[in-house]
Amino acid sequence: MMESELPFEGFKELVQNPLEKSDPISYERIKRMFLDSTPANTDPFGSLIQRLSTKVFRGREAKEHWRRVIGHKRDMETKLGRRVGVQVACIDYFDALGAASDKRATEAAAEKAVNMEESVAKVFSPNYHLENLKNEIMRAKRYKHALSAIMLDMDEFNKINERYSFKTGDEILAIIVKIIQKTIRAVDILTRYSGDRFLIVLPNTNKREALELAERLRVNISDRTKRIHGLDSGVTVTLSVGQTTATSTSIEFMKQLENILEDGKKKERNKVYAL
Repeated sequence: MMESELPFEGFKELVQNPLEKSDPISYERIKRMFLDSTPANTDPFGSLIQRLSTKVFRGREAKEHWRRVIGHKRDMETKLGRRVGVQVACIDYFDALGAASDKRATEAAAEKAVNMEESVAKVFSPNYHLENLKNEIMRAKRYKHALSAIMLDMDEFNKINERYSFKTGDEILAIIVKIIQKTIRAVDILTRYSGDRFLIVLPNTNKREALELAERLRVNISDRTKRIHGLDSGVTVTLSVGQTTATSTSIEFMKQLENILEDGKKKERNKVYAL
């Protein structure tokens, strides 16, 4: 790059003005970087940041980071009461930026974990299934909407507890809950019916749609639990599906789902059965 090609766009505002008088050593160093480089650099701020810190940015993003590096340099000098070289300021800026990013990621992960724990705890609350099913049946009758439900049973869960431990069993239950929550809609209601059995209430859903969801759950649970360390194969589940009628009560409807599930498990596990 020839000296006549300096200043490039943004050079005066972001290099010359903030550095020429306050830090002539850094200013001359930056000038020399560009005067010695060949061929002419089409992304000067990206090149500048990479030379000083090894970080790779391009175009507007690089220019904005450089603007912040200059501001960070001033802040450091004010705090320390002495001149700070531009390379030191650049490295410190990106170190601080990385630490802040890691902190935000950690906080976000922690918040997500808390929300998940609260959600799982709610699923496991006693009588939660009765309250919600009763309310949804009343709403379906009032607005004449379809309402279906799925009862899901983990196959041979007692053998998992016996072979591994109850702690492992609880961890697998929590994993199953997460898989179900990722598969169903936000409006669907997941509740624990008994130890290894779950009820999923599906507002505004007909029997055909519920059957399709049940099959998707069966496949997802089997596939994703194959990755659990220590298990020889994925966890399988048996499901029963039904749609409420104009005369359904919550207790009667659950009993029907339970009977269909029990009859199905005697025939063949890892399947979907319907009322």
